[in-house]
Amino acid sequence: MLWWLTFWTALGLCVGSFLNAVIYRLPRHGSLRIPRWSACPACRHRIAWFDNLPIVSFLLLRGRCRRCGVPIATRYMVIEAAMAIIVLVLLDAFFISDARAGLSRSPFGLTDELTFDWPIFLAHVILFACLLCMSAIDLEHYWVDVRFTNFAVLLGFVLHTLWTPPHSREWIRPGDATAVVALFAVFGLAIVHIVRAYWTVHAVEATPEEPAEDPSAGEPAPEAQPASRPNPFQAPSRGFAWAACLLLFGLFVGLATVARSPNPGKPNARGLLPVLLFFALILRESTIARSSDEEIVAAIEEERSSARATALRELALLLPAVALGVLGLALMLRGGDVAERMSDVLHARIPLPGLSLLRNWTPLWGLGTAAAGFVITGAVGWTVRILFTLWFGKEAFGTGDIHLMAAAGCVAGWPVAVLGFILASVLALIGWLLVLPFKRTRALPLGPWLSLSFFIVVIFYEPLVHSSLIRQMIETAQYLLT
Repeated sequence: MLWWLTFWTALGLCVGSFLNAVIYRLPRHGSLRIPRWSACPACRHRIAWFDNLPIVSFLLLRGRCRRCGVPIATRYMVIEAAMAIIVLVLLDAFFISDARAGLSRSPFGLTDELTFDWPIFLAHVILFACLLCMSAIDLEHYWVDVRFTNFAVLLGFVLHTLWTPPHSREWIRPGDATAVVALFAVFGLAIVHIVRAYWTVHAVEATPEEPAEDPSAGEPAPEAQPASRPNPFQAPSRGFAWAACLLLFGLFVGLATVARSPNPGKPNARGLLPVLLFFALILRESTIARSSDEEIVAAIEEERSSARATALRELALLLPAVALGVLGLALMLRGGDVAERMSDVLHARIPLPGLSLLRNWTPLWGLGTAAAGFVITGAVGWTVRILFTLWFGKEAFGTGDIHLMAAAGCVAGWPVAVLGFILASVLALIGWLLVLPFKRTRALPLGPWLSLSFFIVVIFYEPLVHSSLIRQMIETAQYLLT
């Protein structure tokens, strides 16, 4: 157990280190491939590998660049520690404390459990890595890069297709009719995506390029100026960095202790502290006044005149998926041989005896699970966006947030994403009221609150769904969907 805790902690720290490069480069239109090494933002000097170890190098260097002595932004340490905390909390909820139904309860320990359930665990780690990265960018730039959500969705489909052991029937699985409708709708979305991509490529090829005049032609190139020195006491403060590191250390020691206990208990207390830290961190970052606050408001007002037309165009693009989904529903409700055959195909087994994970492999069942979460959650997001945009005459819900919801639904299941969406609305309102005395702006990045809400629902899913109100809501929704 200690070996696995060390491995997943180190992996979380390394992923967090990579996310730091993504968070810094993408909003500044930098490349993730060039350069392939990290460099100091102030002196541009290449950072050696021994100065790039997560958290450890920051402590050894006392938070300063070895070459120029400029303080290193504490955001790097916070992101690294936060990602490792997320991995450990997920490991606790999935395997140590048995807080989630539908996972293996092997008496042979964590190694045997990971043999059967590593796809669903890895899918959640990837999802929350993408959400952490997008949240950091959204807080600063009001920008949700759908490349992250597309990556999470793609791997969500692949890993759900792999993960279909018999014990996973207790996981969030759709009924046959819901799975078929979702698969039909995903096929419709794929057709629209392919047609749009083909159309875009040919439109670009048909447009002649005109050479742009270079006003600086003939002039000597200016010397490269060093980047402005980062302030290590802002965004976020060093207090948050030390708190994150101490929490990571305490969580590691706590899990190493309870893992040896025959009754590790529920992860409620262990999961609550990271939630409170992330909540405080989002609040702190939201109080910082940035130029993007006014820019996003101006952009929304500028697009107000065309908001309804944009919503109608988006609805038109969704119609093929809606039509195919309705067709799939009609075939399943009609019953008879067609519905039975579709159910048989959905649950068809392709056993691969050589692999423990795939002894009872039903790939379409896993694919339908991911499709159901993706389609149902995406439908909720698009419905909110289109209806409220048509009603108010301005953008009511960002498309990036819809992609974020759909990715969470694809990986974690539609109940998690829908409950997270409801919880995010409450948390965002509370956060806005708390931030209002420090930062008066109408802009509100919803991505971080959605990410935090999904994290809360994933680790506290069983207590939430067993509450009488939410259980009745989910049972009603499942009855309507099946």
